[in-house]
Amino acid sequence: MPNLPELSGSDAAMIMAELKAVTVHAAATVSSWRFIISPAEILQTAKDIGEPSILNRAGGAPTLAVGISYVFQQIIPATDMGFLYHFGILFEALFILTALDTGTRSGRFMLQDLLANFIPVLKKINLLIAGFIATAACVGLWGYLLYQGVVDPLGGVKSLWPLFGISNQMLAAVALVLSSVILIKMKRTKYIWVTLVPAIWLLICTTWALGLKLFSSDPQLEGFIYLAHSYQDKIATATAVTTAQKLSDMHHIVINNYTNAGLNILFLLVVYSIIFYGLKIAIKAWRTDKRSDIETPYVAVAESDIKISYSH
Repeated sequence: MPNLPELSGSDAAMIMAELKAVTVHAAATVSSWRFIISPAEILQTAKDIGEPSILNRAGGAPTLAVGISYVFQQIIPATDMGFLYHFGILFEALFILTALDTGTRSGRFMLQDLLANFIPVLKKINLLIAGFIATAACVGLWGYLLYQGVVDPLGGVKSLWPLFGISNQMLAAVALVLSSVILIKMKRTKYIWVTLVPAIWLLICTTWALGLKLFSSDPQLEGFIYLAHSYQDKIATATAVTTAQKLSDMHHIVINNYTNAGLNILFLLVVYSIIFYGLKIAIKAWRTDKRSDIETPYVAVAESDIKISYSH
């Protein structure tokens, strides 16, 4: 948007009138989705965060940044909301980059470990080609999602984004469950509440959230199956006025929502399979008197070998 003071009076007035008209339309559209908002609130929010407009910036990143700035500004009124907003955008960019980096590394380890059950050569973790194959596969998957986001604006990362928060917290729950099992195997059960309590809380929250995203018929929650059925009904009742492009978009939305529903179910199966086997191992470790966290046999080292290693 141009800098209004640099424009002539008539041009600035015309742009302001157009902006107000678009803002009124945007407020009416959002309010029709049961998220009641007025045009004045939209304009004030843009002014507070130091931007000429917040229109055409819908999405997870800007919305979260506005929410972060609003919450912190309520806690510390003296802080500048514009600074908090741009800090939130920077924080999200760094978070996404590090999440992709960590996710790719973790995915490579897990994929290589899984494929090693079928391709024995991949068990050799010091083999360059083994690491290259697993890394290329994970990077290829990310690349495919980016490609899909370009060729299909309704698919790719955009369609999978609703799963990110749930899957991220489920991964945290899995890590805490595994930590609890290790504590039991180490006979450090007096500390188990440190990992077990948050694990149970995360599992309850994420399972409930997955259930809502799967089966909820609330338009605000946009359950995957509900949305797929809604667009199937729209396709079935389409008239001659409906364009071929709009029909194609609705078909894509149906496929994307069923894909998300399938991935939700897969997440639940994987997580609760890990919990089942973790519980099985934990019970077995609980019944033994000795520590069982050491999976490799103890190898005694002679004192002379220790002196030699220190001398080097």
